[in-house]
Amino acid sequence: MSLLDHLPTILAVAVGGVLTYVGTGLTERSRWRRELGVRWDERRLAAYTEFAATAKRIALLSSRVLACRGLITSISPIGRDEGLALLGQAESDRSVRFESILLLADGPTITAAQALTETLWRLEGFATGDEPVDDQIWRDGFADYRRARAEFYQRARTDMGVRAAEIPLTAVASRQVNPPGSLAATGTD
Repeated sequence: MSLLDHLPTILAVAVGGVLTYVGTGLTERSRWRRELGVRWDERRLAAYTEFAATAKRIALLSSRVLACRGLITSISPIGRDEGLALLGQAESDRSVRFESILLLADGPTITAAQALTETLWRLEGFATGDEPVDDQIWRDGFADYRRARAEFYQRARTDMGVRAAEIPLTAVASRQVNPPGSLAATGTD
């Protein structure tokens, strides 16, 4: 038998080898991209939840300081000095966590995080006395915080590819903060 007789077999083996190599390479590349995507999704989720938890802590502490002044009666008060010290630490934590948002989030989520931050600064201003506050101003400020928080959650969910959900403004996770006259009479966030 001559080489020409074996040529179809040799070509078939060579083509099979090349196709196997290319197919394996494409499969591995696809798997690597999926794993990388999962890793970044996990980091984004951690950044978003840590930022949101810190934002909630700021809202809670601001409310507790105002409760010390008698403005809010639906939450346990905290001493002004202690509350402001904890509030300062929470703001530092928020600032650090915001850096993760800047690194990992898409544009709309960053914008929503910034809007949420601005509502938190207003609540902090109420607590520190840097901004005037009365019952109506507090309710308006707290409602702005809730709207900004809901928008941040929606944007973060979209960025992570999580199915959208309507988050009611009256949704509560704890019984800690309840602004006077709010819709959530027994719970707060």
